[in-house]
Amino acid sequence: MSGINLKSKAFLESLRLFEDEKKVDPQFVLEILEEAIIKTYQKHLDAPEARVRVDMNGSAMHVYHQLEVVDDECETFDDTLDILLEEAKTINPDVQIGDTVEIEVDFKEIGRTSINVAKQMLKQKIKEHEKERVYDEYHDKETELINGIVKTVEDKFVLIDIKNTIGIMLKNEQIPGETYREGQSIRTIIKEVSKNSKGSQVVLSRADSLFVKRLFEKEVPEIAQGIVEIKAIAREAGERTKMAVYSRNDDVDPIGACIGPRGSRVQAVISEVKGEKIDVFQWNDDIGELVKNSLSPAEVKACFYSNPTIDPSLTMEDIEKAARRYKRPLCVVVDDDKLSVAIGKKGKNAKLAVKLTDRKIDIKTVSDMEALGIDIDEEVAMFRADQARIAKEKEAERFQKLQEEALRKNEEFEKSLQEYDTGFDEEAIEEMDTVAPIEEEVTHVELIEEENKEEIPVEAEAAVSTASEEKAEEAVEETKETEKKPARKPLVPKPEYKSKFEEYANASKKEETVVKKKRKNKGDDDRRVRAEDLQKKDYSEEFKPVYSDEELEEIEEMEAALEENSWINDDEIDFDEYDDYYEED
Repeated sequence: MSGINLKSKAFLESLRLFEDEKKVDPQFVLEILEEAIIKTYQKHLDAPEARVRVDMNGSAMHVYHQLEVVDDECETFDDTLDILLEEAKTINPDVQIGDTVEIEVDFKEIGRTSINVAKQMLKQKIKEHEKERVYDEYHDKETELINGIVKTVEDKFVLIDIKNTIGIMLKNEQIPGETYREGQSIRTIIKEVSKNSKGSQVVLSRADSLFVKRLFEKEVPEIAQGIVEIKAIAREAGERTKMAVYSRNDDVDPIGACIGPRGSRVQAVISEVKGEKIDVFQWNDDIGELVKNSLSPAEVKACFYSNPTIDPSLTMEDIEKAARRYKRPLCVVVDDDKLSVAIGKKGKNAKLAVKLTDRKIDIKTVSDMEALGIDIDEEVAMFRADQARIAKEKEAERFQKLQEEALRKNEEFEKSLQEYDTGFDEEAIEEMDTVAPIEEEVTHVELIEEENKEEIPVEAEAAVSTASEEKAEEAVEETKETEKKPARKPLVPKPEYKSKFEEYANASKKEETVVKKKRKNKGDDDRRVRAEDLQKKDYSEEFKPVYSDEELEEIEEMEAALEENSWINDDEIDFDEYDDYYEED
């Protein structure tokens, strides 16, 4: 019995169309087809529990109905699930009770109605897959700039091909007065990506303020690099755009960077938005100064908080609620002849200032303030004082957040240290703490001795050797007592560096340092034994040298001459100078 030919020209062409037009993987189509055939055959048998296997290995697709072999005397026999042993023997003589027998299904028996059900199921699954694919691809690209080709132009919308799907640009998302034609290349932003029962929809826009912002990011390298930041932007599509910019580098002028050489950068943006006017001004953290800049080209004389006297629609409850959000309504005072400039054509200038600052702004003239009996200077002073208070509160809140974040990270770090297992053996660490510092000390002392051998005079070396022999026994006894103690020895820091002259001048310290080294040298034991032997010997008076008075005077004169001529007593030698010299090295 032949199955569906998977290598037929018609079948392969259908898969290619799915891949090219719907962007669906052919393997995914085959998986959906397999599921649809199983559901269709189960519906044909009116047995949802029927077991069906679809074999797509090779060049054809075969469908098998799986039946369980039961005893001929079975009382719960179901012909859609079971097959009698006698009948199963005709298919496979070696079959046993409990085995599974497969019978290939002829598609002609399914019927045209069931085939149409499978067709509809296949379409539905592919549509759902396409909806998920479009949503997953473009959901993360919202507010990004994208290029497209106009496919269809209607009165209420324009359909734009954006590579893998068709986006829609509604009438209110188009620049007023702009015309479009089919096949036109166009730039838009992805404003919204939604998913519903009909599929995923990508909404495009050229009228949103983010469209102008993305154009400036494309044209101005300083914005792309993060040196210049667009802090706020407000737009009336087709009329005017106001943009507040800020520079993180004092050497970079944010306004000049956005305008470009001879206005080339801002002109490129204006050309894209079909001649729309664009005002670029400096951002200021002071809301009063920001409002003054946003109302340009009008000249503002004063800015302060509005109140019920100025705006009767305001209530104290509204003012307190806005104050908690740092959004209190503002009043702006201009000259009588500048009111129309501040408001703008059809109120567009004032409306853009409100959008940009996110504040309610009431524009009044000097005459209006005089008529209401409001002292402008007093109101401005109160406004400045309150702004200073708000700045301190925000700074305190910011500092509190930083402290909380630091504490949280510190707790996470300590927790990670507690959970972290180094894998070291505690006994090995204790042994290292006991032995390693001694070896390090001895090595350091040996290096000092080797370095000083060439510099120490013969007399000093002899003195050190004699002192070592005299104190060898005491050092050995101290070492034995220390080794008997079970307590762990503390770490001994390395001695500080000292110049050669300082070592000669302070011989006692050098003797103590060498003693630490001598107890580890192999010759220490021999010297200690000789010192003990010498102490045991009883020297008689006849072995002591006898000097005459003249010889004693001569010896004293020689010692005095040596002491007088010693370089140690030379007042012209500046030991501090040599210390600085060695410290520099």
